[in-house]
Amino acid sequence: MTGGRTTLGGERDQRTLGGGTRARQTHSVLSHGRRFTQLMRIARRNGVLPWRRLDFTTDPERSALRTTQAEGLRRALEEAGGAFVKLGQLLSTRSDLLPVEWVEALSKLQRDVEPAPWGEVRTMLEDAFDGPLERVFTVFHETPVAAASIGQVHRAILPGGRAVAVKVLRPGIVAEVHRDVDIALRFMRFVDRTSPKARMMGSRAVAEQYADDLLRQLDFRLEARNLLALRAMQERSARASELHLPELVEALSTQDILVTEYLEGDTITAINSRRDPVPAELEPAMRTVLHAFIRQIVFDGVYHSDLHPGNIMLLPDGRPALVDFGSVGRLDLRLRETTQELLIAYLQSDTELIGDGLLSLGALRDPDDEPAFRRDISTFIAYELGPGARVDVATVDALVAVLTRYGLLVPAEFVAAFRGFAILDGALRSTVPSFDLLAESRALASEQIRDQMAPKAMMSNLTTELLAMLPGMRRLPRRVDRIGSALENGELSINIRVLADRRDRRMLSGLVRQVLLSLAGLVTGVSALVFLTASPPEVAGAIEPATAGIVLGGVSLVSLAGVAIDILLGRRR
Repeated sequence: MTGGRTTLGGERDQRTLGGGTRARQTHSVLSHGRRFTQLMRIARRNGVLPWRRLDFTTDPERSALRTTQAEGLRRALEEAGGAFVKLGQLLSTRSDLLPVEWVEALSKLQRDVEPAPWGEVRTMLEDAFDGPLERVFTVFHETPVAAASIGQVHRAILPGGRAVAVKVLRPGIVAEVHRDVDIALRFMRFVDRTSPKARMMGSRAVAEQYADDLLRQLDFRLEARNLLALRAMQERSARASELHLPELVEALSTQDILVTEYLEGDTITAINSRRDPVPAELEPAMRTVLHAFIRQIVFDGVYHSDLHPGNIMLLPDGRPALVDFGSVGRLDLRLRETTQELLIAYLQSDTELIGDGLLSLGALRDPDDEPAFRRDISTFIAYELGPGARVDVATVDALVAVLTRYGLLVPAEFVAAFRGFAILDGALRSTVPSFDLLAESRALASEQIRDQMAPKAMMSNLTTELLAMLPGMRRLPRRVDRIGSALENGELSINIRVLADRRDRRMLSGLVRQVLLSLAGLVTGVSALVFLTASPPEVAGAIEPATAGIVLGGVSLVSLAGVAIDILLGRRR
């Protein structure tokens, strides 16, 4: 390592871009002010300001107005560039938050933009490789094969003749994205404070989530780890050769550069844009992608969460391939087990088992709501996941709404996996409109379960379970010896938590209340009879016995009526 740089495959303690030091730090007030002024001019020029006039309703009579406003926002985001284009593309998937006119306009945001100047890109590459490009590549195409708002991809040839794809961050984009994200979040916090509608939609939380996702995409080391993880799980599958994932050239990949195998073929986006007949290989290829996604979610726990048509390729041999691994989700063992239970229950159309699986995620706010919760889940399955149903982001939010209504906290990883499923559904329907995602999923899930029952897979699962049990088995003899010693010395004790369950405590408190009310009713009733049957006193007092008897009789009746009502309500619960 020399001069703060590194040779191939090493880490740099200090990176430089275009001769300037690259550091993630708070930008000056002057820089923010200039950028904010620029953004305000862009927004005003495209009719986005004043923002309070923007219509986010679903009123059919105002559809034309929403279309005009949405097109203005699209033009403004494209002109602002950088982070704003990417954030707009992410928001285009939120049909649950935005009316259809806004979603359609944001979906048109250009994914291919003007590439960065070659001189700046070359300087950055040579700084990263600590030398001229000719020392690393025999051929390097200056014109990128794809250029987006954050990075661009060039084709190159290694000395051995191997073709590779070199993905590079746009020079200076890191500082720009951090600045723009900071401005966008400040604006969304202001909107959240001043707009009840924005607070109800949760716009601030959505913006913060997308901002975090965007900032993570600035580090290609994370994308490299994601690719390695997916390749490792794919190689372990029963049908490893059906889906292709590009090989990582780890020695040449850094935080700013990702070098992978170059794939010849077309993206699904390119295929859909042509007027040519759809290739016969396309439908089975998309089925293979769905097959792999289900396996990744249910059994591997590592899945590609952004399978839109631009991230799926059709290779010359008819096989599908996946690209762009910046958004890859992970599920821990507990969530994978829950997902497997839910899948099996869905295949069996058993809503009781589906309810059990969801309840394993956490406890309801009120255990007495369980029957109503199960009814709502059954209704959701029948209408949202029944035959011919379409899975989209609104479906995800409908499920989350049911769960949160009963105080069931849903793990964010679980929701993210369901959203990934919705994105893939959109890609499938735009490519093969007749594709029935849920019906295909049921068939492919059954196939996956058969694969898991194969002898090789069973042996692997058994080995994993035995390894997990090994620490407990090693401690078992010591625990048995302790129990035996305690029995021999008469020191064995057992701790039991009495009335740990909320329903048991409610039953006991109800029983105590009924006993006390019954005693009060009996005592006051007997006292009322005594006063009512007593002879009138010779000397008149403050309260006549008959009056006292009537009052005590009324108290007795109220107490006994309270006991009866409490018993009836207890039976209903």
